[in-house]
Amino acid sequence: MRIKTAASHAEFARAAADWTVAHLRERPRSVLALPTGNTPLGLYAELAERSRAGDTSLAEARIFNLDEYLGLPSSDPHSYAAFLHRHVIDPLNLAVENVRLLKGDAADSPAECRAYDAALADCGGIDVCILGLGASGHIAFNEPGATWDLRTHITQLADTTRAAHARQAAKPWNIPTQGLTMGIRTILDAEHILLLIAGANKQAARDALQRGVPDPEWPVTSLLSHASLTTIELCDAAVCP
Repeated sequence: MRIKTAASHAEFARAAADWTVAHLRERPRSVLALPTGNTPLGLYAELAERSRAGDTSLAEARIFNLDEYLGLPSSDPHSYAAFLHRHVIDPLNLAVENVRLLKGDAADSPAECRAYDAALADCGGIDVCILGLGASGHIAFNEPGATWDLRTHITQLADTTRAAHARQAAKPWNIPTQGLTMGIRTILDAEHILLLIAGANKQAARDALQRGVPDPEWPVTSLLSHASLTTIELCDAAVCP
């Protein structure tokens, strides 16, 4: 595991963008699995700015998302599909044919999970999986105690996860109790993993990863077995003393 630290939000965003851009320069047709939430916002803004300046391009990259709320259409502003359109797909003018997002409102959710895995396989699998880290140690919607050998599947969202998402929302809304998510097996099959860690409330999860012991109660520790894991941590006195 390669660990990089950043002392400010700007430095954190630049470090994540530098890592991503360096990879895309070597492999512009990479398959990217992208996260949502507050943690990657600086990365996405930095990529958009560099794209406008002509310093990088995701035009040839294939885009997948990590997870989605069950029951939400992509048109719902709370959906993760809408999030990625706002912060990545639209600002970078990505071609629709290069984007495959989970359909939260699919009539047959298990079939959608199978179709999603098939679409990943058709692209040759994930080249780069970018992950945020939940306070409980969850990655994507893989909650504590989740089975590590699953691929894309339907999952129950923990109350702590739903509460955290409620705090991030601009206005109160009825957060779904279930989601669709790439499974840990899918994530571990990625060629490279970039884990972004930001926030003092991630301390316990970060410590579990640093202990170096795989523990199903801390899903992030599943990444310890990966051959190409890079973490970028936003550090201050409260997080990385």
